[in-house]
Amino acid sequence: MKLYPRIFSSAAAFALTCVVFAAAYFYKSRNTELNEVMVFCKLHLNAYNCFDKLMSFIEAAKHNIKVCMPGIHNVAIQGRLVEMLKKKNIKISIVIDQSGCNEPNDVFIKELLDAGAVIKYINTEPYTMQHKFCLIDDKVLMTGTLNWGNDRSSDHWNYVYITSKPKLVEPVSKEFKYMWLSSKDLNYSQFDSKPINEDECCNTEVVNLTENYKSVPFGNKETLTSEICIV
Repeated sequence: MKLYPRIFSSAAAFALTCVVFAAAYFYKSRNTELNEVMVFCKLHLNAYNCFDKLMSFIEAAKHNIKVCMPGIHNVAIQGRLVEMLKKKNIKISIVIDQSGCNEPNDVFIKELLDAGAVIKYINTEPYTMQHKFCLIDDKVLMTGTLNWGNDRSSDHWNYVYITSKPKLVEPVSKEFKYMWLSSKDLNYSQFDSKPINEDECCNTEVVNLTENYKSVPFGNKETLTSEICIV
């Protein structure tokens, strides 16, 4: 009979130990959860530090990076992605808007393709895709107003929200899969250069601005610019 108190005390001690370990694990898991906001201001207000921190999250990827942006021609970010493709065994999948692979941006897209990135585009005309997010290993979500398709993004005020909360990461991951399946493959054939006829390019005639202005219907949403007056 004297053994019962010892058994009960041992069981109570074991239960208390389990509770302590469970609480410690829960606390640690909450501490390691990412939930951060970075604000990108003007360059003179220390935007470079935010950029380096942003890239540290991207460069921490071990398996894959999934990007959905209107375009990719921010020189610094594109260069880091190319470097990662060459140095790390990592898969980078990118979905961009069709306008993001136009002629001025061809060099950035080609470099990414050469390095091994898989790129698709989606046609949203007459609208422009507004998604701006990046998934790191399907565990970390980066989203906000920062546009990787803008090479002067650090000159503006932007924010990036970084989180590893599954309730936020998983829906975005599903959205990326849906967009990936509904997008079209981007390949080199779309970058075939077309010869430019210098005569056609430079032989322009400036006509009377007043006549052109009168020919524009009243209420037209387009603003009359010098381009409209060159035929």
